[in-house]
Amino acid sequence: MKREKVFVAEIGPNQPVATAFALGEKQLRVARNGNRYLTVKLLDKTGEITGRIWDKAEQLMADLPATGAVFVRGRSELFRDELQLQIEEIVPLARGEVQAADFLPTCPLPAEALVETLQSHLATVKRRHLKRLLKSFLSDAEFMAKFKQAPAAKSMHHAYLGGLLEHTTSVIGLLTRVCAHYPQLDRDLLLVGGFLHDLGKIQEFCYDLTIDYSDSGRLIGHMVLGLDILQDKLRMQKAFPRDEAMLLKHLILSHHGEAEYGAVKLPMTMEALMLHFADDMDAKINSVAKIIAASPRKDDTWTPYQQIFGRFFFRGLSAETGPASSSEEDPSTLRGVQLKMWEAGSVRSDNS
Repeated sequence: MKREKVFVAEIGPNQPVATAFALGEKQLRVARNGNRYLTVKLLDKTGEITGRIWDKAEQLMADLPATGAVFVRGRSELFRDELQLQIEEIVPLARGEVQAADFLPTCPLPAEALVETLQSHLATVKRRHLKRLLKSFLSDAEFMAKFKQAPAAKSMHHAYLGGLLEHTTSVIGLLTRVCAHYPQLDRDLLLVGGFLHDLGKIQEFCYDLTIDYSDSGRLIGHMVLGLDILQDKLRMQKAFPRDEAMLLKHLILSHHGEAEYGAVKLPMTMEALMLHFADDMDAKINSVAKIIAASPRKDDTWTPYQQIFGRFFFRGLSAETGPASSSEEDPSTLRGVQLKMWEAGSVRSDNS
């Protein structure tokens, strides 16, 4: 029997829900009264929602699979400004009972357009040995297929199919602007490093109904995996300068900035420091934009408290609460005024 899919984005407060989700994770917890309850992360391509189960929590913790599809029946409610489900029934579903397209979010931008933008930036690299290295990646059909498909993260930023391509293209777009402002940077090295910095994510994640870490992703991580991929390509290059190979490897190993955030080494060159800033900026803006867009009540001025950032985020003033025009100003004099902050030619890379 086919069940109609209700997506996370369609769920409002105090609403009955009976639909399929992908099971992201499950945790057995203890309430203040000492009773055990189960929390589950439920996902589809439009977002995620937390479900709570109070009845037979320990049994369900043992019986439910670690990942996979589940059918859920329950009711939605707001708890501390977060939408959640009080679950009455949850049962595993066979893989053939659901469509993968319902569960895996995809990049909102066309892959081929992103590839074209990426290639146009990388085409400006001048040093021949770096151009040959780039060509070894861009002409590798198997690599590019994985690079266009992979997510950039499990949940934080660009956590969808095609996210790695979008993030990498955006980071390189930022770096081209930064290099124009700081001519002392090694532009060629930095652009190639921007392309390579998250290379290992093509092996770090696996994705069917949900995005999760592969065994090598958990045991090794994308920086060391990326280093191995780069080293394989470097072996095929004739007389690639050893010093530049070392600097490229440093860019990969240091781009998270600090050891507490996963960096193998601290950034020790200007290019490494700049790559870290561009990578961090793009990741955070994508993440915060997602948080603001996913706020459950669109008329609220603030998002719910974001534990990972340690703050609320301002969503902007609504039409009802926004400041009124000064009575001393004639509104007609303000019509048609536009601040030209960006040149038309810069829009494409900002969206990449």
